[in-house]
Amino acid sequence: MKRISTLILTAMATITAMATDYTDSLLVLVNGVGSKQLATISVDERDGLYDLNLRNFILMNGDQPMYVGNVQLTGIKPVKKDNAVFLWASQDITVTDGDAEGVPFWMGPMLGQLPVNLAAVVEGGSMRALITLDLMAIMGQMVEVRFSEALITGQGYHVPNGDFEAWHTSADGYVEPNAWHSFESASGAAAPLAGHHIEKSEDGGMNGTACARIFATSIFGIIANGTMTTGRMNAGSFVATDNANNAYLDMSKNDVDGNGDPFYVSLASRPDSLAFWVKFKQGKTNADHPYATVSAVITDGTYYQDPEDKDYSNVVARAANRQIAVTGDQWKRISIPFTYVSETLQPKAILITISTNADAGQGSANDEVFVDDLTLVYNARLASLNVKGFTPDQLEYELEGALNIDALEPVADSRDAFVVKALRETETGRQALITVCAADLRSMTTYVVKAAPSANAIADTQSDLRPATAEYFTLGGQQVATPARGQIYVVRQSDGLTRKVAF
Repeated sequence: MKRISTLILTAMATITAMATDYTDSLLVLVNGVGSKQLATISVDERDGLYDLNLRNFILMNGDQPMYVGNVQLTGIKPVKKDNAVFLWASQDITVTDGDAEGVPFWMGPMLGQLPVNLAAVVEGGSMRALITLDLMAIMGQMVEVRFSEALITGQGYHVPNGDFEAWHTSADGYVEPNAWHSFESASGAAAPLAGHHIEKSEDGGMNGTACARIFATSIFGIIANGTMTTGRMNAGSFVATDNANNAYLDMSKNDVDGNGDPFYVSLASRPDSLAFWVKFKQGKTNADHPYATVSAVITDGTYYQDPEDKDYSNVVARAANRQIAVTGDQWKRISIPFTYVSETLQPKAILITISTNADAGQGSANDEVFVDDLTLVYNARLASLNVKGFTPDQLEYELEGALNIDALEPVADSRDAFVVKALRETETGRQALITVCAADLRSMTTYVVKAAPSANAIADTQSDLRPATAEYFTLGGQQVATPARGQIYVVRQSDGLTRKVAF
């Protein structure tokens, strides 16, 4: 008897130990307006399924807290990829009372059944989660919850200050955009003579009020290209074409800029492309050297320079456009796909370099490049699906016969994207839902495959699909009749399912 009791206690202890608490920053966006707090999410694995509980959730109404309660999703089937566990769910839940001390009452139980969507990644002892609560019918609000400082700031997934709104002062009294650098903070023997090549401009491209203006100068009759980088500029030679003049990164260095930031940008992911807005003017037309240039190199964090002075074995991926033509006074959006040269190296840093001319020492002294709204793009689309007539932009399909979810075989158009398949019985028949979630959790795309009305489709225990009739809202909560290509919308389907989709 004693042995049996011991075994029971051991089993109970094992089950209890599988629950893990994650405490991190929580950003709550209500119709696009945000407030930040510290929160804890508990994750419990039982019999291969996961339960997730956002404990003591609070909404802020101005300065007044609205105590909501515990937001719990249960029975989530995981998708495991490498060392990551991806959790995706769309459930109607009832929020329960929280257990925080000093709260007079919790309003969650009074809200009734709420549609809640979840996308979360558990990896390396930490968790990132995106949770949306559809309160439109009750309070006229769409609530988006971003859990973890990494997800809120984009750390490890995005380049900070890509909108160029934040600036700091360099050692010489000039300004540089936060996380970006030019010759104002350059190293190297020729740095004192490198000159001034960057400034804050209010000629913004798309969002905000500021952008970066990079400009070329003439030093002793030699053209010094205007250059900006996420690494550090090195002016190591008075000869313009010498590779001692470069942009470089080295995560082993402890040097910091005028804002206290290192001369590199960390990256722990594999983006699909680099996108930005640019406006390029040449002070004097140079037909032999007419282009500005942008390059991005993802590395393992060890020393790397652009232009290269040797063959580097620490490169994970490259993206470059050395033929950015003059745009005059017009802003142009440019997207450059990454080409991956190593599948084994782990990405740890990214070096982005933007210059007024693709050739060192060329162009003219008055060349200028304006840059704004630079971002790393993570695809949330399918590259293929075993469905007749499939194209990545078509989101709904109807089969001629029965629906076999195992035969769909979706393949994401992204190395690090997560793909979830689910099946549900609806009033009009069975439907398969294939959801593609981008690696940064910021966008999802859902494909719906319907069985023919007369087909005897195959059933499944997973039931996460809804009819596809939908309403579309901007991230600011404004409803639109038709989604625009290239934008992200909150999609609310007719039976309550709500998710964020990139069109």
